[in-house]
Amino acid sequence: MAKVTGEGTIVQLEKDKPKSKCRKWQLRVPVGLDPRTGKYRTRTRRVKDMTYTQAKKALRDFIEEIEDDRVWKRTGTTFEECAADFIERRDLSGEFSQNTQLRYRRCFKAVSRHIGKAEVALITPEMIEDMYAAMRQGDTLSGKPSSGAYLNQINKTLDLMFRDLVEREVIVRNPIDKVATPKVDTKEKRALTPARMRQLVDQLEVETSCDIGYFLAITMGLRRGEICALSWRDIDFDNKVLTVNHNFDAFRNLKEAKTHAGMRNLPMPEFVCDALLRRKKAQQEYFLTRNYLHRGLKKGWSEQTEDTPVVLDFYAQRVHPDTFGKWWERDRKLLGLDGWCLHELRHSYLSMLAQQGVHPKVMQELAGHASATITMDIYTHVNMDQKREAADVMEDAFQSIGAEEEFMAKHAEDAPKGRPYKVRHVRPSRRTRAPEQAPVQTEERFVPDSYQQPDRPKFVVLDTTSDLRFSEAI
Repeated sequence: MAKVTGEGTIVQLEKDKPKSKCRKWQLRVPVGLDPRTGKYRTRTRRVKDMTYTQAKKALRDFIEEIEDDRVWKRTGTTFEECAADFIERRDLSGEFSQNTQLRYRRCFKAVSRHIGKAEVALITPEMIEDMYAAMRQGDTLSGKPSSGAYLNQINKTLDLMFRDLVEREVIVRNPIDKVATPKVDTKEKRALTPARMRQLVDQLEVETSCDIGYFLAITMGLRRGEICALSWRDIDFDNKVLTVNHNFDAFRNLKEAKTHAGMRNLPMPEFVCDALLRRKKAQQEYFLTRNYLHRGLKKGWSEQTEDTPVVLDFYAQRVHPDTFGKWWERDRKLLGLDGWCLHELRHSYLSMLAQQGVHPKVMQELAGHASATITMDIYTHVNMDQKREAADVMEDAFQSIGAEEEFMAKHAEDAPKGRPYKVRHVRPSRRTRAPEQAPVQTEERFVPDSYQQPDRPKFVVLDTTSDLRFSEAI
């Protein structure tokens, strides 16, 4: 519990007004010496729209909050200041990628539009829920309504920042704990049928940069960053193996895959090898033409080496992932896939492997996932034809059960008489349970009285002279 060492003071902020007319004040409460610096510590709070008498009451309440540990460290810090400090400390740690930091900055910028000037200690769950409601209605930086997935991401980012503030004793509690988490409303990814995938492959001109990228997404299941990072060094045409070791991010950083599972060696089918060879030859011819056009110039000379990217931009450099995504948005309508996103080509690749009966563990290795659960639950899709096949299996199963029961009933009636029979105790079928009847007895063999109770199951007569046995299916 914090200890207040004085009565506190009230500082007039509007110096140009008399005390009776001032409505802005600063409350100062001394809390003793700082053990590290040896200086007196003071906690402050600004209040407005108050008379001096009201400010004195606010000072007494402020002292009570400090003594009850309801206010920690300095007050008056706004959300914008805390967000900037949060980003700066993470930048200095060097433990977080540029992409992650950029995502956090965008989230804080969107939130600051609504609560940026609010004191972080006074932010309530109701304020955050009101902000989410306004963003769903289109009160955003872009003017477009926010999706549930975007709000879910903002909620996670705010939770991370507020937890950090609680640990550093800037605030007492995390307001996100009492906020309902926005539901993710991202549309489920689709998958092309094998026939449509084949048609798409036939449409592509693999000699070009954009089409060879689409080709690798649909036939090898590569991600966008992996396609942009691919160099000729990563392709072994002799052993027909494509190696995925790197990822090219939005900051043009060619870096290793985030996880060990992302680094993988993929066997290439014969038609993929042929397509990449055609692409390599076309790239060589492109460099010759480009060098001829730039002859006599110091810049513009290009040469194909092992480190040359497979997919190039207009300047013969490694293509930016965003640029590659814009290529797809430009070409997808011409390919008959208007409205389909680039990542759905990867979904189609994995779904086709599942339809062909490839083992989930093998699919996991090919996809570069850390768990087979991700591969099967997210990246595989079941079409209507597969559902109809499952329905046909059930129909065949029920038909076979009915045929078996008819067969048993027919042969039980036609069984020859005058031969010794066995009585077998079986449980009645749940599907054909009939009203309770008296138990069936045969004259050929004595049956104990314990079997004469009406609640006992039926008996089925079996012909011991034949290899055929009759019993009801359970």
